Amino acid sequence: MTKLEVDSAGNADGIRKYARLLALTGLFFGFVLALGYITGVIAAIIHNGGFSMKSGRNLGGALIAAALCGYGVWQLKPDLRFDEPMSAKTKTANWMLLAAVGLGAIIGVVLAVPGLEQGVNSTLSNSPLPVVNALFVVTAYALLLPLLSLYWHKNADEFERGASGQGALAAIYTYAFIAPIWWILERADIAPKQEPMIVYLIVMGVWGLVWQVRRSN
Repeated sequence: MTKLEVDSAGNADGIRKYARLLALTGLFFGFVLALGYITGVIAAIIHNGGFSMKSGRNLGGALIAAALCGYGVWQLKPDLRFDEPMSAKTKTANWMLLAAVGLGAIIGVVLAVPGLEQGVNSTLSNSPLPVVNALFVVTAYALLLPLLSLYWHKNADEFERGASGQGALAAIYTYAFIAPIWWILERADIAPKQEPMIVYLIVMGVWGLVWQVRRSN
């Protein structure tokens, strides 16, 4: 095999990795939205005191969407090597990652539920939230996620921490460009008002994408 063929094969593998991770991110986000929609439909059925044909169609469609997205996430999930020999600390670090993903899904559902009864997507909007939902999300972000992160850092190996660090560095650079550029364009009436959660999701997406690419190399 020539050097050109080797380079082409390497580039193709890199493109496939990025496409796989982008698809995984989109499917996971779709899965969380579908779970939130299912919860909202069930809440609306209970609130209205009856099960209508429309609510049945909505619930059935949401269940199918959640199943398809969940299956896609399972097929494209990162290789955590649970079936390979590894140290107890590495296994613990992998479980912490899964726990963080699960907690993120729960947070998404908790944010989505209040707006679904009114037909509003409250996951990313600035619409009002019930106090209970708000306190749960704040507690999860302020206490549970930091604890999971700390426990992960204590158990992850040097390579895994390095991959995460490279992702975090790329995320910081992403924020350093997006935030001021959007702010300037907003002031010039070229761009809409800056949405903190959209910027947050972009930054976290870059972190996760670079992290998974580096850990898979």
